[in-house]
Amino acid sequence: MTRRDGDTVTRRHSDTETQGACLRVSPSPRLPLSASVLLLAVGYNLWMLRPEVAIQVPALNDAVLHLLVLGRTVVALFSGQNPTDPWMGAVPALGYPLFHYYPHLPYLPVALLYRVLAALSRGAVSQAAALSWTGYLLLSAFPLAIYGSMRRFGFSRLQAAFGGLASCLISTNSLYGLEYGSYVWRGSGMYAQLWGMVLLPLTLAQCHATLRDGHGYFRAILLLAATILSHVVCGYVALGSVALLALLLATEKRSSAEPGHSAWRTVARLLLLLVLVALVSSYFLLPFLRDGEYMNRSVWELPDKYDSYGAPWVLDALLKGQLLDYGRFPALTLLAAGGLVVCLWRWREVRYRIPVALALFWLLLYFGRPTWGALLNLLPMSRDLHLHRLIMGLHLGSIFLLGVALAAPWEWALARPDRRILLAPVLLTGLLLFPVYRERSAYLDLNRQWMAASAAAYAAEEADLAALEEALTAAPPGRVYAGLPATWGKGYKVGEVPLYALLTRAGFDTVGYLYQALSLNADVQVLFQDGRQEQYNLFNIRYVLTPAGWSVPDFYQAHGDFGRHRLYEIPTSGYFDLVGSDLAFAGDKSELYPAAAAWLQSGLVVAKQHPIVYLDGVPAGQAAAPLSTAAQTLGRIAARVEPERGRVLSESVEPDAYSASVEVAWDSFLMLKATYHPNWHAIVDGVETPTVMLMPSYVGVKVAPGTHQVRLEYRAGSLRGLLLALGLLALLAAAVGERRRPES
Repeated sequence: MTRRDGDTVTRRHSDTETQGACLRVSPSPRLPLSASVLLLAVGYNLWMLRPEVAIQVPALNDAVLHLLVLGRTVVALFSGQNPTDPWMGAVPALGYPLFHYYPHLPYLPVALLYRVLAALSRGAVSQAAALSWTGYLLLSAFPLAIYGSMRRFGFSRLQAAFGGLASCLISTNSLYGLEYGSYVWRGSGMYAQLWGMVLLPLTLAQCHATLRDGHGYFRAILLLAATILSHVVCGYVALGSVALLALLLATEKRSSAEPGHSAWRTVARLLLLLVLVALVSSYFLLPFLRDGEYMNRSVWELPDKYDSYGAPWVLDALLKGQLLDYGRFPALTLLAAGGLVVCLWRWREVRYRIPVALALFWLLLYFGRPTWGALLNLLPMSRDLHLHRLIMGLHLGSIFLLGVALAAPWEWALARPDRRILLAPVLLTGLLLFPVYRERSAYLDLNRQWMAASAAAYAAEEADLAALEEALTAAPPGRVYAGLPATWGKGYKVGEVPLYALLTRAGFDTVGYLYQALSLNADVQVLFQDGRQEQYNLFNIRYVLTPAGWSVPDFYQAHGDFGRHRLYEIPTSGYFDLVGSDLAFAGDKSELYPAAAAWLQSGLVVAKQHPIVYLDGVPAGQAAAPLSTAAQTLGRIAARVEPERGRVLSESVEPDAYSASVEVAWDSFLMLKATYHPNWHAIVDGVETPTVMLMPSYVGVKVAPGTHQVRLEYRAGSLRGLLLALGLLALLAAAVGERRRPES
């Protein structure tokens, strides 16, 4: 008898020589072919992406933020601070506790690796190099993740290998999907999403196996929690996909030989898995949800990012090949359609339902709010989620379909004894993938050219820029400004890299590009106007960098020339100021921007009048007008000149704290020009004192006349530590329970 089992053929003999032993014939050609295809996929990535590590060029786009965050993680990790929720003062938009709302896991292993390598190399390894190499290796290895997941789902080696081959060939018009453009230097530089992308297919495969067999809970919990803690949208796609896989399993017709496999058992396994993942991730998720009022939904983001594009646009783009094959012949789109046909033809086999279900489910959700309207509000977190990023789920399902389609002609040819038939799939595969590889190679070659040009431009000015950084480091603390991207900052560059990106990359506190818009101050910062001296003081813009020879306002004080760049100093009160607050408003975060924008244009900024804002309820005994009426109210108030409230005698800046010595003439608020959050704690003369939120979104603490020593500290909070310990215990319990479980 002959039995086919994926990639080998086994024959049973019953003669006197073998006595029924099982002899395995020579391996099928599928094994070396699969290995060759997978090697091609990984090798192509390693070769074509090598400029990402071979060319030393300053970071661009979101990679600037990720490098800054890595540096802050290194400091927190090795200075006794909480690395899962530190204050990030240099994060653009006037500081923000980014990890309170943005997953932190991708930075911790790289921070540890950097410290080890830096110690071994005596400082020769930079944080930028550690980040670049990590991204390079993760992106290059993505085909392996696809291969491993498809094999775990039950697909053949050949199907899994071709899925890996197709995994990095997708092309869109910057839609932030599973493609080179989301990660490489000339692209978006989304390092955290890269971690989520690699974990996502492995997570789904393991969770599917656990839901099906009731084993492997520890691995499933670990992978699913890691995906959530790496990237919010990837975690969202993972959770939605796991629920979909559970539905497929629950509705699967089981044979009578599998008595315990009921739909209810699948549901019970899903609930157990989700409860344990929730416990492991709770130290991030609960504070994230509890303090959601202090996470901005930016008015400057295109509505499509939050709402997605609607069914007509998505279907039109899909049929035109723009969701998989932008800028080239729609080869992958045709192949995905072929894979869909194959999967529907083999629908009775469970594994072929998975790619269809994933692709269709996420295609429907990718339609977004223009199609589904208020129905989407039933999904958790959908109001503040960037729904356009759900294209990642569609891309993952499409990659599985592509693997099935590309393998189909090969499997047909390999099943025939005449090996000359293999010429047919060779020609067909080459014909379909030639335009794909040509376009992807051209894209990556242009990436290399731009990197090389920017590296040469930076090298030509490196000495001047190093001297500039040294001067700013030695100067008193203050924010640095080199233009906004909507004004002259976008064109002020070294090569393709704007000066504000170089300053942020170097770790300086800047007012410039919004690499993140989660801070409540982000939208207001965009309204900064050159020449308005009171706004320089408001944002503590103490240093301005311009091209030498530019005309500047009279209050600019030249600080020095550095090649073609001139540095100016602006007189400000520093990170602290003494202000008044005669008004109070209460509302929700959606009402803050109109109020803050009206306040910024009023005379109250010059008068140093900063209304109190309550976003989580008015304290007992306090009165506040509706925040929705603030714009009209503030527009009617005439500014008045008030006597000096005192002065800031000195100040100091630490990674997670700001301190000041102040002399107060009359009752005032000492205002820290950094983004407000409930985790700020004020200590006035050794006594903890309540903080308030002052417009636009600054930290304020009330001070009486006299001289005071004030310290403002950002603290992650004891709840985070308790939940982290609880999560680790839950993970440990799952591991122990798995080991003690009897073999079935």
